[in-house]
Amino acid sequence: MTHRPAAEVGLPEPGEPVLAESIEGESASKANLPGGGTNENAEVRQIPGAQLPLKAAAPGGAKPPSPAGPYGSPAEERQNFAVMSWHSVLMRTGWIFKTESIVMPAMLDALSGAAWIRGFLPMLNRFGQSVPPLLAAGYVRGVPYKKTALVMSSLGMGLSFLALSALWLVKDTLPLLLVTVAILGLYALFFALTGVNQLITSTLTGKVIPVQRRGQLMQFSSSLGSVVAVSCAWVLLSWWLRPDGGNFAAVFAFAGGLFVIAGAVAWWFREQADEPRAVVFEPRRLVGDAWSTLREDANFRRLAVIAALFGAMMTLFPHYQDVGRTRLGLGLDSLVPWIIAQNIGVAAFSLPAGWIADRVGNRRVLKWLMAGLCLVPVLALVLSSNSGLGQRWFWLVFAFLGLSPVAIRTFNNYTLELVERPDHPRYLAMLNLAMAGPGILASLLVGAAIDLFGYEPTFSVIVVFQFMGYLLCFRLIEPRRRHPHGVHWPPGQ
Repeated sequence: MTHRPAAEVGLPEPGEPVLAESIEGESASKANLPGGGTNENAEVRQIPGAQLPLKAAAPGGAKPPSPAGPYGSPAEERQNFAVMSWHSVLMRTGWIFKTESIVMPAMLDALSGAAWIRGFLPMLNRFGQSVPPLLAAGYVRGVPYKKTALVMSSLGMGLSFLALSALWLVKDTLPLLLVTVAILGLYALFFALTGVNQLITSTLTGKVIPVQRRGQLMQFSSSLGSVVAVSCAWVLLSWWLRPDGGNFAAVFAFAGGLFVIAGAVAWWFREQADEPRAVVFEPRRLVGDAWSTLREDANFRRLAVIAALFGAMMTLFPHYQDVGRTRLGLGLDSLVPWIIAQNIGVAAFSLPAGWIADRVGNRRVLKWLMAGLCLVPVLALVLSSNSGLGQRWFWLVFAFLGLSPVAIRTFNNYTLELVERPDHPRYLAMLNLAMAGPGILASLLVGAAIDLFGYEPTFSVIVVFQFMGYLLCFRLIEPRRRHPHGVHWPPGQ
């Protein structure tokens, strides 16, 4: 028998990958795929010197399914993008009915007009979005399916606001002090769940959304979310917030209902199970891990300082509506255009932010967001000091406040690119803790300073902190110079 070279008969040369075919009577084995999985349809035959394995052609000549990448198959990627978008839209629409910068402080002003009482809002907000996520980071990392935790936390957020709505209905039958404490308690519970929810959302984003599409996700969900949220606010809040008072029970019930629906939508995520990990709650180890992260990662240490300076600016959130309403003599009905302006601002700033982030990275976006936020306290003081000008244009303050949610998402997306996926929960929890520090420690002081010294000196100090954060952004690295396509981690690990 004459032997011809392998290339002439279509056989692979030694070391060349083989397309295995099903040959009757020839033994075959399943092929191991990247990421630890197996392909049931792959068959391999032993050819001396050939590298194994590759997938066989599908039966009947049909086109084989697209291989799964680190974020799942293309069909799974599309479905997860859609589910994450709708989950974000529903959460955002519910959020517009409980904004910390407008609705919640106006509700507390209906009970007590003291600035130090309003100061509890950012304190409880930042505590809930920092300490609970840090404690839950080990659980989030260890749970095989992140969507289960996302569903439960979203439902808990909804039930908290439904309880707040019920409390408002019976508030006139209870002592004022008890009502105030109960409202703040439910608000604290809500934000503890919110902090865990946001940690899970960011972790799940890192798991199922490709790095090059996260900016697009921010663009799409923010734009669609703004349309839906603004439409609901324009119709419903115009009924519920009147110059002589507000129907806060209806406002909170609607918000709670949307959070519950968002939890139901999260069931539709398609994710591959991570390897289960034992969850051991060790406070000393948590503190040790946090300290070692800050000590060993100089770039993340700078990011944490920037996040803390950004958090100082957030202590002013509940006071913007007060300086506008009290100095300009406006009623609760003025809140509606301010709420709409803030949400349109989020959408308007998300579009260029997402586009730039996908193309050149999140660091550049973070720089101009921090610069823009320096203008918000200055704009509030200037407009509130001129009655005629302020009554027409004070909505611009809340439009520029739309930079803040975009900045938070950009902080998170930047952090996701710094480390491998197993470390995402720990780094995100540390980021939230750094961002929350000023809110936890200084919110009551900021409120007391406004009562004692007024708005001008208090706002001016915060502007200085915000500008320092902007300058520090220039010292951050751009992760994509090290990882042009983002940091990937094989599914199931």
